[in-house]
Amino acid sequence: MCVVWFAVGLMLIWRGLPYLGLRDVEGVTGLLPPNTWYALAAAVVLGIGKGMSALKKGARRAVTHIVKSGETAPFWSVFSPFMILLVGIMVGAGLALRLGLDDSAMKSWIIGILYPGVGVALMIGGLLARKVDPL
Repeated sequence: MCVVWFAVGLMLIWRGLPYLGLRDVEGVTGLLPPNTWYALAAAVVLGIGKGMSALKKGARRAVTHIVKSGETAPFWSVFSPFMILLVGIMVGAGLALRLGLDDSAMKSWIIGILYPGVGVALMIGGLLARKVDPL
């Protein structure tokens, strides 16, 4: 679970860089400095806040679920049905943001803050999950 959260966090940060104007991708209009740095700062603050609060609790719940499943549980049972549903909703929301917003400036601000922010939070949550005690 720790590795998956960390890897998905890195992927989200990578996917958010074009919207911040830090990586060139065809069809994406990124932010220009100094807005790049404002959005990046907001993403880091959002990520640290979410990682140290909500994902710390989520990590504890996930570790508890894994411990309760036992050592002989199949690999795919690592994530609870709630977690799988939540991931599906978040993936759908991310697609809706990328495909649904027409205003490229608004899209760059929202995705440029949200993707790296959630990515940082997931990386923190993945690291914290290694140290939490199950409930």
